[in-house]
Amino acid sequence: MLSRAVSIYIYALFILLMVVALLPSLMFGLITFLAGGDARWAVQVVVRFFWRVFLYLSPVIGKINIINPQNLNSTTPAVYMSTHQSSLDFVLLGSIIKNFITISNHPISDLAIFLKVPRLTGVRYMRRNNPQDSIAVFLKLQEQLLRGVNVFLFPEGTRNSTDKLLPFQKGAARLALQGSVAVVPVVISGSSSIVSKGSNMTKTLHKSDIDIIFLEPIYADKDEGVRSFNNRIKSVLQKAVDEQHNSSI
Repeated sequence: MLSRAVSIYIYALFILLMVVALLPSLMFGLITFLAGGDARWAVQVVVRFFWRVFLYLSPVIGKINIINPQNLNSTTPAVYMSTHQSSLDFVLLGSIIKNFITISNHPISDLAIFLKVPRLTGVRYMRRNNPQDSIAVFLKLQEQLLRGVNVFLFPEGTRNSTDKLLPFQKGAARLALQGSVAVVPVVISGSSSIVSKGSNMTKTLHKSDIDIIFLEPIYADKDEGVRSFNNRIKSVLQKAVDEQHNSSI
C-alpha cells in the first residue's frame, strides 16, 4: 500500500514539474528563436533543469554517481549508446547530456497536455512496429546529428534488468557510422532496483544510488560495416556490465 502511494507521488511529481516547465520553456524558446538562436536548445535547457529537480525530489533516488565524467559532453556530436534498466534512464541521461535529441515509444511523450514540449525538447515519439515512423524519426536524428546535436539511444530496444545484454538494434551504430562520429557507450547501474520493466510500482521505499558510467568514445574503423561496428560496441558494453556486476558482489 505504501509502495503504491510512493509510486503515485513520483508520477504525479514528474507530470506536475513538466506542466510547470511549459511556460518558462516555451517563453525562453520563443525569445531564443526571435533572436536567431536554436529554440529546441533553449526549451531543452529549461526542461533539463526540471528533470534534475525531479531526480532531486524523488524519495527513492539517492546519489547519482557519474563515473568517467571526462567522457561526457567531451566529444560533440556523438551517439550515446546506453544500457537500459528502467523508465528512469531516459530522464537520467536527458538531465546530463547536453544538446541532445532522442526517441521515445512511450505515449506520454506526445500527450497534448504537454503542448508538444517533449518534441520541442528533442524527444521524438516513435510508435512501435511502425516502419514509416522509424524511417521518419531516424532521418530526423541523422539531420540533427549533422548539425552538431548529440543523440542518445538504447540499442537493446527495451528495458533489461539482467546482466546479459539483449541483441542490439543497428540504428544507433548506423547513425554514428554514416555521420562519421564517435559512439560513447554508457552503462546505467542501479535504476532497476527502483523501478523494473513492466511495472509502474517502485521496488523500494528507500533511496537507492545509481551509477552512470561513460566509457571511452569508440570510432568505426576504416571500411568497417554496421554489423561489425555494432557488435564491437556491444562487446565493450557487455564487458563493462560484467565488471560493474563483479565489483558489486
